[in-house]
Amino acid sequence: MGDDSDPAIGFFTTRDVHAANIESAERLATDQVLTHWKPGGEYAAVNQGGIPSIAIEESFQIGLLRGIFGRKPSGYTFYLHE
Repeated sequence: MGDDSDPAIGFFTTRDVHAANIESAERLATDQVLTHWKPGGEYAAVNQGGIPSIAIEESFQIGLLRGIFGRKPSGYTFYLHE
């Protein structure tokens, strides 16, 4: 984004994690995402706001085969307006 464009105000992302329960999975996924935004992370230098606050929209169990052989989700979809 250039200086004259609207800043992104949020993003969507998906993560697959291995955990004993939903609460642990949500915590692990949140930690994975935040590592990109904290000092030393790949987005820390370009982030003009604070470290993002994370809201989990949906959590669900995936099967073993998808967990092993499926595409590993990564990346972000940014949005400009609420």
